[in-house]
Amino acid sequence: MARKQKLLSQSTGHLRVVEQEAKYKAEFLAADGLPELQKTPPAHLDKVAKAEYRRIISSLGKLPLRNLDRSELELYCTWYSIYNRASKEFREIKDIAGDPDRVNYYTSIFDKCTRNIKGLASDLGLTVNSRLQMNMPKANKAEEHKSLREKFGIS
Repeated sequence: MARKQKLLSQSTGHLRVVEQEAKYKAEFLAADGLPELQKTPPAHLDKVAKAEYRRIISSLGKLPLRNLDRSELELYCTWYSIYNRASKEFREIKDIAGDPDRVNYYTSIFDKCTRNIKGLASDLGLTVNSRLQMNMPKANKAEEHKSLREKFGIS
């Protein structure tokens, strides 16, 4: 499987001028050349998913999400809704300790939901780490190529 694309400012490889221009154009189109994400949640989402969609849309700020990312955002909201519903059902069941099959059932739902939510949130820039990666300043190329002796003055 191919690696995820990095922003030009985060690229650490030696790119030719043509490759740099191609990345720059792709970033520009990803940020400014495409229609913005719709502000209202899609009608097919349930109540909890719609509430999560509204919460995220109001908190997006300057993240470069566009209308092409809508399906990923809808999936995130749907998985959040499934997690929320399973959590409520789990709390309502009184005799779950005596039934290991039900415990395993809810454990597998929570595990699947958590994995999908974390993955989608990271892709959308909804986690601290993913936002930091998006906003990391470009490292100084001259500093990267120095030897340990040059960097730290080791003789």
